[in-house]
Amino acid sequence: MAGAATGRLLRDPAVRGLMRGCALLAAAVAALLVVQWACVAAVVVAVVSDGAEPRDVVVPVVGALAAWWARGHLAALRDVRGARASSALRARLRRDLVDGLLRLGPDVSARSRAGELVTTATHGVGMLDPLVARWVPAAASAAVVSPLLAVVLLVLDPLSGVVVVLTGPLIVVLMWLIGTRTAEAADARWETLGRLGALLVDTVRVLPTLVAYRRAPGAVGWLGQVSEAYRVTTMRVLRTAFLSGFVLEFGATLATALVAVTVGVRLFEGHLDFSRALLVLLLTPEFFAPLRTLGAEHHARLEGVPAAERVLGLLDTTARVAGTAVPATAVPDVDLRGVVLRYGGRSVLAGVDLRLAPGSRTTLVGPSGAGKTSVARVVLGLAAPDAGEVLVDGVPLSLLEPDAWRARVAYVPERPWLSPGTVAENVRLGRPDASDADVAEALRRAGATAFVSELPRGWDTPLGEDGALLSGGERLRVALARAFVKDAALVVLDEPTSQLDAQTERAVRAAVDRLAVGRTLLTITHRPEHGDPSRQVRLVDGRVVEEPAASVVVTP
Repeated sequence: MAGAATGRLLRDPAVRGLMRGCALLAAAVAALLVVQWACVAAVVVAVVSDGAEPRDVVVPVVGALAAWWARGHLAALRDVRGARASSALRARLRRDLVDGLLRLGPDVSARSRAGELVTTATHGVGMLDPLVARWVPAAASAAVVSPLLAVVLLVLDPLSGVVVVLTGPLIVVLMWLIGTRTAEAADARWETLGRLGALLVDTVRVLPTLVAYRRAPGAVGWLGQVSEAYRVTTMRVLRTAFLSGFVLEFGATLATALVAVTVGVRLFEGHLDFSRALLVLLLTPEFFAPLRTLGAEHHARLEGVPAAERVLGLLDTTARVAGTAVPATAVPDVDLRGVVLRYGGRSVLAGVDLRLAPGSRTTLVGPSGAGKTSVARVVLGLAAPDAGEVLVDGVPLSLLEPDAWRARVAYVPERPWLSPGTVAENVRLGRPDASDADVAEALRRAGATAFVSELPRGWDTPLGEDGALLSGGERLRVALARAFVKDAALVVLDEPTSQLDAQTERAVRAAVDRLAVGRTLLTITHRPEHGDPSRQVRLVDGRVVEEPAASVVVTP
């Protein structure tokens, strides 16, 4: 799996372009290395053996400095290309993740913990930076520079060339063996990080309940335990990384010393001239330098691979092919046929058959956990059935363009979400281009004009986080106004009056009656008296157990 994730990243066009560019730069660096150290060797030989004056070695000194200057600029260019490629890749991955999550809606978040999704989309994508910006250039450099220098060494001194050709792969093998051990620790570290993020999000979400029941210290203990597990796994990865660094440094140093011994003996015996021996000794460390750099960056790869697995896996989840058909503008005829929906291996809908005729009012009744909200999610296109199908005017819902379908539907949950903006801005969530007159009419039809006019700034009053300024009934009527201004053909209400007093319930029921005119209305409730008596469908354990045939169509 790790190899598959790395392979997919390496096949990405941006990463492939980076590898090609780094390979060309590495070839130029290899040539400059030979030029630089050849000039240095020429200077040393001229001064030591020939007693040359400073003016006699100006050309090789300038050549060595120029090669060194060019190498530095090529290395900087390689780092810049790596940073830009990494930034472009991470920006595109985050954009694709967000687009995919928004396209699929709550279906993905319902199947995964929100904290893990957030960790993957933020920190997980960020962890790809060292993999792309550092490891890929290092791998390209090691794949080009070391073989080219090995060829040069074989030409200059075959024996020294054979030594580096034999010892270089051994270092790579050692790096692979240590990396295999580190990969397990890195994967465990990422798993722990995902659990920590999920636990933190869940703890913050239920913090009022934890405080009310005096369980906040217990939550601190849970977070502390997971944090300690994350620390332990991180230290395990670091220990292995330090061990690998030591092994690579020791192996490279030992191989360089072996070359130096063989060269020194043959130089002493007169079988190798001084200039060639010096150039071999200068180039040998340069042969191992890219391998040592790759070993140091191998740790970055091992940290990035588990993140890449999660990011690419989430991308595959959100890459579900969306339909392209455009739904009709008329009030739709929605037909659920044998719909099955599962979450985490548990079946929440088990073959639901339900038809919502155009302009009908249907109440879905059942106990908590019967699957009523899941039916609503399937109808709205927020969850894809695992089996069965949903037909809209005879066309499978999966073939419809998601945004076009969602433009035809409105959803009012039991606790509607309100933004921190003004009342008007919350109403315009239903239709952003709605005029002031449209907003006023929607508030009037939802029965919200009276309490909105009493707010400090009318409909320009900011509501605070999650609509904290409003009561439950007021929140619901703002959400109904949102549905009115959207003028949706299909409206789904989830427990619209379950938490309201009698007077507010009557006002909301009157608003719902006005909203139902000319539309298909699906109301979800666990109490039959809270629904429309004309047609009530009972749902138990994800199955329709009774469905009266009567259906009332409300006309203007």
